[in-house]
Amino acid sequence: MKVMIVEDEGLAARRLIKMIEAKGYEVVKHTKSNAATKEYLTQNDEPDLYLMDIHLSDGIVFELLQSTNLKSPIIFTTAFDQYAIKAFKQNSIDYLLKPIDEDDLERALNKFQKLHSPKGQINMEMIHAILQKSSTTVEYKERIRIKIGDHYKSVLTNSITHFYSEDKITFCNTQEGRSYPIDYSIESISQELSPKKFHRVSRSFILNIDFIDDVISYSNSRLKVKIRGSEDQEIIVARDRVKEFKNWLG
Repeated sequence: MKVMIVEDEGLAARRLIKMIEAKGYEVVKHTKSNAATKEYLTQNDEPDLYLMDIHLSDGIVFELLQSTNLKSPIIFTTAFDQYAIKAFKQNSIDYLLKPIDEDDLERALNKFQKLHSPKGQINMEMIHAILQKSSTTVEYKERIRIKIGDHYKSVLTNSITHFYSEDKITFCNTQEGRSYPIDYSIESISQELSPKKFHRVSRSFILNIDFIDDVISYSNSRLKVKIRGSEDQEIIVARDRVKEFKNWLG
């Protein structure tokens, strides 16, 4: 099976290529932008499968999809969580959150293998239609339910400075400086929050942009973030999430 990887982060691309080839697939091409991908596809046959990052150096990959008529399935890879991506899962296109977990990648590839037949061909026009519909109807959580002793309370997400995971428990931290356990995993709550306001910077932290007081250069090309009211908590942006984080900050 021939695979094409569209990824503008060198480290992430090299890691992905290594994992793909270890599973017996042939990586026929690696491109870093929409323009380079389009140029390659005008001169070469399509691969059997694409792995595409969503945010590239010259825009989002959906701009490429709107201007081309790709036939082969796509596995999207990105650091962003968005409701609209769920639409792809209903159409045999998977979505993997960076850093890519090998088990998640293997499940996605197994799904591709099952669908790799004329009957399993992806209808890209249908995908675009679903994406547009989903993006206009998406609703994000405005409140989170917390438990205080035997009592339950509703907290506005706008008042939550950040979410974090500790000892396999997820907590929300409020602007009053109090932390409460919630009945969500970091992965699941990240899909319920507005990506304009909240961003996942590592496996353990999701931050609210309104409460970021400082961002500092840190070792190994990482970043350290200071959250208002939680200055003593060490919050580090994972190295392979730094670029996405900077883009999110604007």
